[in-house]
Amino acid sequence: MIQQFSHHDLEHVYANAVNTIQCEMIFVDAVQQLEEAARAGHGKAAMFLAELYFQGFRVERDSMKAQYWQKMATMQA
Repeated sequence: MIQQFSHHDLEHVYANAVNTIQCEMIFVDAVQQLEEAARAGHGKAAMFLAELYFQGFRVERDSMKAQYWQKMATMQA
């Protein structure tokens, strides 16, 4: 179920997820948070996910997921 978030809420979720990845190295929770924000319309979160999946950085490399999230980012721009 996709909840309605304000832009400020989405920025907060995005920032927390990126911080979790960069500082705490906890990827499972951060990826879930990024996916939630991206599905709610946050373009930067979708692009970040696309890069993670394209590079296979701490997630399984998956070109289909990378393309999906890149497309979502483009649609949200």
